Amino acid sequence: MISTRRGAVLILLGSFAMAGSAAIIFNLDAEPMSVAAYRCLLAVPMLLPFVVWELRRIDRREALPWPTLVGAAIGGVAIGVDYSFYNTSIGLIGPGLATVLINIQIVILPLIAWLLEGVRPMRQLAAIVPLMLLGVALAAGAFGGAQIHAFGVVAGLLAGAAYATYLAIIRRSAPKTLRPAPFTVLSIVCVTSGLTAGLAALVSGRLEVPTQAGDWLWLLALAFVGQVVVYLCFNIAMTGLSEVTSSTLMLTGPIFAILLGVLLFAEIPSVWQLLGCLLIIVGAWWAATARRRRPAS
Repeated sequence: MISTRRGAVLILLGSFAMAGSAAIIFNLDAEPMSVAAYRCLLAVPMLLPFVVWELRRIDRREALPWPTLVGAAIGGVAIGVDYSFYNTSIGLIGPGLATVLINIQIVILPLIAWLLEGVRPMRQLAAIVPLMLLGVALAAGAFGGAQIHAFGVVAGLLAGAAYATYLAIIRRSAPKTLRPAPFTVLSIVCVTSGLTAGLAALVSGRLEVPTQAGDWLWLLALAFVGQVVVYLCFNIAMTGLSEVTSSTLMLTGPIFAILLGVLLFAEIPSVWQLLGCLLIIVGAWWAATARRRRPAS
């Protein structure tokens, strides 16, 4: 377990790294579903030295009980499903609307907590959720002429549900110890998610093997930034934050994406994108302050 402040910092760092991984994908000329599989599987050898170091320092019974190991494996399958549906959604309805739909996790996570633990969502969530989803939509450019496709919308919603499932599993299967094993857990997640995405690519006939050395270098960079950094931050942070706080802070991703677009690709954000960033910040502040006041009420 970590403090709420450190958990929030890790969530923001992970969101920034996720925006960076999108910039890497922008430079890759490869099949998206195959990229999803490679980014997971290539991360495993990167994590192995840390896993060996970690296993020598922890109490395996406390840090890696069976619920944690099973949770990591099932959570990885959820991420693999998320990647598969998300890439399908992008191809059918465009990246803007697909990004909005996957953020349905902000609604699903509190509902999971309500169903499993009886933790009723705060009343303000009814106003915060539509406000922040509107902000994500504006920041992602979803209203820039994206074509609506029924299955694309369904795929985006399924991706968001799978992502929320992963976050909920990781939080609930985390061991109650001051010395967990995040590298080991993340390695298991990467193996099962990579196999899941790879199987989906193979079955759908979309599995491709890059032939250029430059493409493999970009995939290695994507594996490190998009898997190792992102999910290590998220996995650790989820042990110290509630579903509402963590899912709300993750919606800062579009803000970082716009900043990286300006710095790396000279993409100047529109007024609508800036307004979307403002709505996200306001929503995150509202959720955080409402949660602090709740115990006192």
